[in-house]
Amino acid sequence: MRPLLAALAAVAAPAALCAQSGLGDRLELHGALNAAYGKSDTLGVFGVPTKGTSDYRVFTLQGRYRLGAKDQIVAQVFNRRLGASPLASAIPDVTMQWAFWQHREGDFTVKVGRNPLPRGLYNEVRYIGTLLPFFRPPMELQSDAFDAVDGAVLSYRRALWGGVELEQHAFGGGSEWRAIATTSAGQSLRIARTENMFGGQTYLTLPVAAARLGAYAARYGFVQSTGRGYRTNVIGSAEATVGRLKVATEHGRITGHTPANDNRSGYVMGTLRLADAFSVAGQQAYTNRRLFFTNTAMNRVIPEVRTLGASAIATLPGGSVLKVEHHWRNGWAFDAATPPVASQTATSFALSPKQDARYFLVSVAAAF
Repeated sequence: MRPLLAALAAVAAPAALCAQSGLGDRLELHGALNAAYGKSDTLGVFGVPTKGTSDYRVFTLQGRYRLGAKDQIVAQVFNRRLGASPLASAIPDVTMQWAFWQHREGDFTVKVGRNPLPRGLYNEVRYIGTLLPFFRPPMELQSDAFDAVDGAVLSYRRALWGGVELEQHAFGGGSEWRAIATTSAGQSLRIARTENMFGGQTYLTLPVAAARLGAYAARYGFVQSTGRGYRTNVIGSAEATVGRLKVATEHGRITGHTPANDNRSGYVMGTLRLADAFSVAGQQAYTNRRLFFTNTAMNRVIPEVRTLGASAIATLPGGSVLKVEHHWRNGWAFDAATPPVASQTATSFALSPKQDARYFLVSVAAAF
């Protein structure tokens, strides 16, 4: 916790000085905590082990300093604990998630530095539990990657005809990618840097049912220990609210060469508000992955992951949120090595039996 305390002190000290000098109205501080206890039944999932863990949380602290009417500097640090996840060793106690300068000019906004990456519906709020129906957005599509872009983001917002609003983002720079790879040799932690990344995100907000339609596309250079090359990522998004029901869905694909890659993933999620302070939510998610072999005639797309989730969400006095959620997972992607290929020859292969796991999370989220 020492690095986190040092970061908090580094942000709090300027705040105190600004208050003393009469400049406190230029500085804003925001924070959010998302803390949980989880337990799985047969296999670990996303750091939730069979023995249970309370070492599971995200705490973010954001500071915004207004330089003028059109300019500000934003910095956000966070402390993330992933329980027993193999990814835990790749996550520092304190991470500088964002650090950027922002300028607004009419309908345009430009950000330079380490910026939130405009990618899908939940990327910018992926760690803010008070805004999510589950502890996190569906990881099948989100993955542990692309939460920021080191470079520049240019955004444009404008009202069109008939109550339609356009939101357009263009970005360029680099980002980070973290994953656990399962092969016949076991599991390996893979960390990659994506450079020469460029792309965009477009949204149309419609005047009916608060509907929002989006399309994301990016191309980037991918460098890791097993090879390098270019990859392409596309995502289609949609959400709408009808009465007390909100529905969101996203579907995407990542393709690339050297090393070969072809993943298709997505989810459907619905949240029903039963009372002012109580809601229930459900989600279904999937990942389909193409297996590549030396004999390309053997290449095949397999249903790597199928998941179902349900949650009950209660808003507590003061705005904090209590969630109880349960998840069912089927496939070959867990915290333990479960390789999909059981055996292979030069002309054929056999798949291993799919694995099943159920896990639950009880979490409290608060923000200020």
